[in-house]
Amino acid sequence: MAWTKKIFQLTDRPPWLLPLRSSQLFIVTTISLSMFTDLFLYAMIVPVMPRALITRAGVPFEDREYWNSVLLVSEAVSALVASPIFGYVLDVSGTRQGPYLFGLLLLFASMVILTVAHSVVWYVMARVLQGAATAMVSVAGLAIVTDTVDKRNLGEMLGYIGMAMTLGFVSGPLLGGLVYQVGGFYWVFGMAFAVVALDFFLRLAVVEKKVAERWLPPPDSERHSQVNENGTEQPDYGAITNGNGHHPVKEVAPTTAFALFKLLQKPRILISLWAVIVGALVLSAFDATLPTFVEDTFHWNSFGAGLIFLPGTVACVFQPLFGYLSDRLGARVVAFTGFALLAPCLACLRFVESNTMTDKVILCILLALAGMCNDLSEPAQLVEVQRVLDEMEEENPGGFGEKGAIAQAFSLENMAHFGGLALGPMAGGFVKFHYGWKVMTLSLGVLCAATAVPMLWLSGPIEKDCGTESEDAEREPLLAQ
Repeated sequence: MAWTKKIFQLTDRPPWLLPLRSSQLFIVTTISLSMFTDLFLYAMIVPVMPRALITRAGVPFEDREYWNSVLLVSEAVSALVASPIFGYVLDVSGTRQGPYLFGLLLLFASMVILTVAHSVVWYVMARVLQGAATAMVSVAGLAIVTDTVDKRNLGEMLGYIGMAMTLGFVSGPLLGGLVYQVGGFYWVFGMAFAVVALDFFLRLAVVEKKVAERWLPPPDSERHSQVNENGTEQPDYGAITNGNGHHPVKEVAPTTAFALFKLLQKPRILISLWAVIVGALVLSAFDATLPTFVEDTFHWNSFGAGLIFLPGTVACVFQPLFGYLSDRLGARVVAFTGFALLAPCLACLRFVESNTMTDKVILCILLALAGMCNDLSEPAQLVEVQRVLDEMEEENPGGFGEKGAIAQAFSLENMAHFGGLALGPMAGGFVKFHYGWKVMTLSLGVLCAATAVPMLWLSGPIEKDCGTESEDAEREPLLAQ
């Protein structure tokens, strides 16, 4: 948009430390910190809000859980609604950095409101702003990373971002509860503003790849001309002429920047979104049911109920490896393996039923394996979205406008993620309340086993896909049926 072009207009003088600020390492590190900040601030106030609702907003003690749930749902719904809007804005704006910084402004505003608010209405408003900030940060961050990194290593880089998000989600409640106990309410938000300030300066320092190309020469891998095996240069497509000496022209459909409906017509996009929904649903189902299960079964207090989530998050350190496997093996193998192995891990949780050390150990092991299997498939879904977009651009160059539609594609992924987070507590809590822990874990295992089947229609390794375009063309009509 015009306002972003004006704010971040190009000058003849290169920015200070341009090679560093536009490097892949710096950009991926900054985006990872942004994702960490977003999830950290979301989770940091989870142990604080129940007490704040009572002491600051005057909510009766017996209503605290209800209003705390309302706040969480408000944030999820806000992110769900804002994701496609921000995705479109990012794809048509002059630069992604303007909306990216705007997301941090929304996050800062939400923290200010949470700090000074003394009513439920203002707390809900703060959570709505925080949900919108989450949508903007997630979509803009993934779009910037996709613009920056080599597509052959996209999964690995996304794995580092996923690891940062998990660390933020895990460390938030622990540090938030500890600081609240030691220093009180305002110390918690003092820590939040310190994290936001660091994030702001790093975001401001980022120079997007497309902006840096004005001063930095493109790498050899991105030259328009290519060198064949004999060492001679081959011109690009635009330099090839037909027998009459004219350039062949490929028909291109009218350009449009709005791409959500076109993306939703692709079966592989729908399969990836379904996988994201199921993965988020499983996580949030345990968020709602696991604390009460260990309290009832093992008689643990709230601190122990919080620590039981640690085994499931240990596997986040392997997400870069899982992304690397997605780059090399393709989304098909990795996603199918992840859901196929996740199913028995969840189903076997039904055997944890008594207050014994053996059952406690089995529970921790199964949660760790389930977390690893869930993390295994996450980078594969994002890589698959990028692969489908690349194929659509090859079929119709420029059909999505100058900047493509990657932000809108990731906004769909964001919507699927928050949709799964919203469905999980309702589905898991309903089944556990009416039918018990065993039926709930078994039903989640069956759901993951059924989800593994459509993963077989995702793409394979890049090297093999070049010669299998006819196979993909045959698969898509079958899926459409």
